[in-house]
Amino acid sequence: MLVRPLAPLDFFVVLVMLSIGLRVSGGELVDVLRNRALFFRTLLANCVFIPGLGFLLVKIFPLTPDASVGILLLAAIPGTPIALQFTRMAKTRLAFAAVMTFVLSLASIALTPLAVEIMPQSAQRNERPILNLIASVLLYIAVPLCAGLWIALRAPKIVPRFILPLEILATVVFLFLMWETRLARREALHAIAGRGTILAMFLLLVISMLIGWFIGGPDDESRRVLATSTGMRSVVVVLYAARYCFPGTNVYMIPIVYLSLMVPTNLLFHLALVGWRKLRPAAARA
Repeated sequence: MLVRPLAPLDFFVVLVMLSIGLRVSGGELVDVLRNRALFFRTLLANCVFIPGLGFLLVKIFPLTPDASVGILLLAAIPGTPIALQFTRMAKTRLAFAAVMTFVLSLASIALTPLAVEIMPQSAQRNERPILNLIASVLLYIAVPLCAGLWIALRAPKIVPRFILPLEILATVVFLFLMWETRLARREALHAIAGRGTILAMFLLLVISMLIGWFIGGPDDESRRVLATSTGMRSVVVVLYAARYCFPGTNVYMIPIVYLSLMVPTNLLFHLALVGWRKLRPAAARA
């Protein structure tokens, strides 16, 4: 039986995309798409450089076959709506954050069959998860974003009343999601510990974030969005692929542990940025 995405995650993504749609315009979204150089760098980093980094890490560390497959899948499949919990804080780059989430989610759909095909161990082919991924991107990302844009266009006076409640509700749902998955993440962490597996995943996360930061251009907010969007790989898609293409293995534990790493790391990253921005004016005055 096909495992559905976690309901709290679906609800969280819908809330955030609806909120973004209420606060940005269609013109802003189109302007993001027109920046071809940034789009090319983003796709090149996520679809070429980071998969290459994953391949390098599995060669360096003496990982088990299951851990190698899991890390290669994480490196190969970009984009996760979970990044919205952090990228939506980039107030001046909301449109950019929304477009990056949508584009990288589409890229994950295109890359998943290829990633499974070239894995170093045999995988069972199943087209149905891919079709469900396409439906999920449209239903949970594109539709609420378009709904928010339509509401903002038709009833601009009522929009400010809904933004703060949506933000608060999205945060509560995200915290509930992390609480709900705590036991599964803890069990997976203990199960795969050893042979440098956790270190390899942490290096994949941090180096991917650095790559995203440096390709983001001179704008700190764009760099912030790309660092998070690039480092937070598509754990949900990798979990699908692991469950249905590598049954009877421990591959599925790798994305669960990666989730445990990428959320606190990105939280610290964004808190550090906020602290640095508060200290920078004081340092300039001194």
